[in-house]
Amino acid sequence: MEPTLKKLVERASAQGYTVEDVASGWGTHGSRTGPHESGQNSKMLLIVSEPMAQIILQEMERTLRKRYAITAFRHEHAIEVLNRKPLMSESEVRQSALGRI
Repeated sequence: MEPTLKKLVERASAQGYTVEDVASGWGTHGSRTGPHESGQNSKMLLIVSEPMAQIILQEMERTLRKRYAITAFRHEHAIEVLNRKPLMSESEVRQSALGRI
């Protein structure tokens, strides 16, 4: 499923995604416990606009629903990507570590 899903998301012009293998879980479709072959039980994470989500979900329903369970989540508020900035410089980290020795 993963290559098909990646192509679908890329065609929809999503800016990125993350795919994770899921070892086990439990829900309305029953339970799965690992170990599984890679790609047998996957989770794809996307942060997209509502219109793009609808396009992707409609295409998933059309092409994948018969063979795979699909679960989607929606967040009510805007999601802001935070770029991590170091709290301390390298020299401050070294000084702090040396002070504990």
